[in-house]
Amino acid sequence: MKNWEEEYKEYEEKYYPITWEINKSEIEIHSKDGKLLPKDHEIYNIEWNFIYEQINDYHLFSGEIDCI
Repeated sequence: MKNWEEEYKEYEEKYYPITWEINKSEIEIHSKDGKLLPKDHEIYNIEWNFIYEQINDYHLFSGEIDCI
């Protein structure tokens, strides 16, 4: 079984940097190759709180996240 550090490193290599934006009142997250990640993707679980803070605290509606 992988530990969370190994798992996160694999996610970073495969998906990051990611971009996010609000589209039709929904958060969309795109991987580094531009593909839209499905809402049940683990990256949503990992990054949702950070994105929510960016929207709530700084009134940002799009951005880029370089790493977990």
